[in-house]
Parts: sequence; structure tokens; C-alpha cells
Amino acid sequence: MPDSALIQAALALRGLIESEAEAIEKTCTMSKSVVDAIERAGLFRMSTPREIGGLEADVDTIMGVCEEISFADGATGWGFTQNAITGSYLAYIDPDYARKFAALRTGAGHFAPLGVAHEEEGGYRVSGSWQFASGSAHAEFIGGGAILMRDGVPAPMGADGKLPLIGFFVPAEKAVMKGNWDTMGLRGTGSFDYDVPEQFVEAGATWNISMGYAPPESGGAIFAIGPQAYGSIGSCAWALGVASRALYEIAEIAKAGRTRLGSAALRDQEEFQRDFGFHQTAINAARIQISTVYKQAVELIECRAEEAVCAEAVRQSKAHANYVVKHVAKSAVTFAWEASGSIGMRNPSRLQRCFRDMYIGAGHQVFDDRSYREAAKAALGLEPAPF
Repeated sequence: MPDSALIQAALALRGLIESEAEAIEKTCTMSKSVVDAIERAGLFRMSTPREIGGLEADVDTIMGVCEEISFADGATGWGFTQNAITGSYLAYIDPDYARKFAALRTGAGHFAPLGVAHEEEGGYRVSGSWQFASGSAHAEFIGGGAILMRDGVPAPMGADGKLPLIGFFVPAEKAVMKGNWDTMGLRGTGSFDYDVPEQFVEAGATWNISMGYAPPESGGAIFAIGPQAYGSIGSCAWALGVASRALYEIAEIAKAGRTRLGSAALRDQEEFQRDFGFHQTAINAARIQISTVYKQAVELIECRAEEAVCAEAVRQSKAHANYVVKHVAKSAVTFAWEASGSIGMRNPSRLQRCFRDMYIGAGHQVFDDRSYREAAKAALGLEPAPF
């Protein structure tokens, strides 16, 4: 059952976030008052395992919280969602180390293997440069992904066909933030580039990266769907929140009497009514779709289904996530913005911001049509990619 108290706490932040949205847009990162309010509400720990100090929210709670904050402002919702997702990564490291990071405010990072990790006794010597650390300006720990190196060369591929990769965390002060986020949309996410200068990281603060089924070191079955799939729960909710806000904005514009010379008022046009109803229904259906797909994957893991069955459920969830973000939410936002005419062109405009935020967010590498191909392979008698 969803935690209604957490969802209501997110809803209670709407007025503050809306009032700060312009400043967040201009400074390219979440304002201190919003960060402090989210922290007081305990929401940064929403996706952190309970046994290491988090709240370990279920699928519907994650969706409800992320959607509410994203409805208030897409950039704030994206930054917050990525902070929360980073907390879920603590499930995969040694619990004793995880508790230390969980006690900090929140984390950020980019976990594609863009760095290197030289294997040494007791841990790894890591270094590298990463991009897109959303929510990093207020994060107190930061992580990265790296290629595992042995004797100065990349370690050989495993028997399972997966690349030898690790993820790691370090305190934020041990990273060099570049402060260079300046984009068309999602401006307020603080998705700065950063370097991690060469340093030793103990093995307990690292984990073997798996893009699919990944048993956690702490926390329940929800974390066993793996980091990427888990992160897509919040990212889908972000998209639904932004799309819902776009429909709200165009409805307000239509009710205010938007029209064009020689045409009926927008809200009286049957084509507009039909399209508005279509997108509203699609968003509501997508919300049910994402909730169902991810809960099914978690339930399979909880009942100890075969690993191949769990992996297939996770693989299918990625395709659903891609569809909801790129084809349902993005389509709804585009409809709303195009229907607004010149109103959506002028600054400031919440609807215009929804449009810009959606086009940047939907371009994230995790929302890739490759997920459709991978979801189709089992039915076609083909072997899915190992990662």
C-alpha cells in the first residue's frame, strides 16, 4: 500500500516549489529553501533501504511522491528523483558503509562506466570524469561507474557475458564539481559535470554494476530489480507529473478564453476536446501500467521465481518505461504546448517550461528504443543482450 503521509508531504511542498521555480531556472539548481523543505520532510531518504536508515518506499509511494514534486516543477522533480534514486544504490554496497552515506543529506552521481578502477588490496584506486550529476549541488556524497582494471589493463569479460564494471561512492568534497550546467530544459536540475581525482576507495563502498537483475546487500525485493530498472520508476513518475502539469496549464488557458481570429474558443472546439481527453486518459492509463509492471517484477522476486523469469520481467519493465515517457508523456506535453499558440512562446510560461523539460528528460539514454528490441527477443526465440 502506498504511504499516503509521504505523498501528502510531497503535495504540501507544491506552493513553495512553484514560488521558487523561476529562481531555480535562473540559478540552474534547486534553491536552498526547497532543499531544506525536502530534507525536513524526509523525502530524500524515500528510496534508501530501511535497515540502513531509509524509508524504503514501495512502487506506488515512489510514483506518488515523484509525480507530485514534478507537477510543481519539472526540474525540481527531476533533480529530487535522481537524488532519491542515488539513495537506492546504497542497497548494493556493504551495509556498514551504506549506513554512513545514508546518514548524509543525499547523494548524486552518474553510474555509466566512464572512469577506471584499478584493483588493489582492500579496494580500488578510482578516477575519472562524469557528466549529468543531477541534484549534485546539494549532495553530500557522490558516485560514479568505472571499468575494472587489473595489472593496468581492463579485466576480462565474465562468463555471463557482462563487462567487469564497478560502482562506487565517495564524500562529495572528494569530487571536483565543474558547475557547468546550462541547457534548454531541465535547467534547474544542477546536473553538473564532475571529476573524481585518483583516490583509494575501500571495497565496501563499491559494488558490481549490473544493468538487470541485481541482488541487494540490504533492503527488500524492490531493490533486486536492479539499479536501472528501479530508477525508471521515479523517472516515469517524473514524466507523468510534467505531462499532467502541461494538461493542467492548457486547460487553464482554454478556460480563460484562448481563441484565434475566425475560430471558436479553444475549449469549445470538438477536436481540442477529443485530443485533451485522449491525452488525459493516456496519462491515467500509463500510471496504472507502470505501477502494475514494476509491482509484478517485485512480486516475482519476492516469491523466488527463477532468475531468468525475474530478468525477463525487468527487461519488459524497461520497454514499458520507454513507451510511457517517450510516447505517452512527451506526446501529451507536445499537444498542450502546440495548442497554446503564442501564449506558450512567451516568458515566463510554466507550459513552455514543461515542454522544454520534457524534451530534455525524454532524451535520457535510459529511454532508448533498444528496450523494445530486447523485450521482443524472447518471443522471437532470440537471446537478449546480457546487459
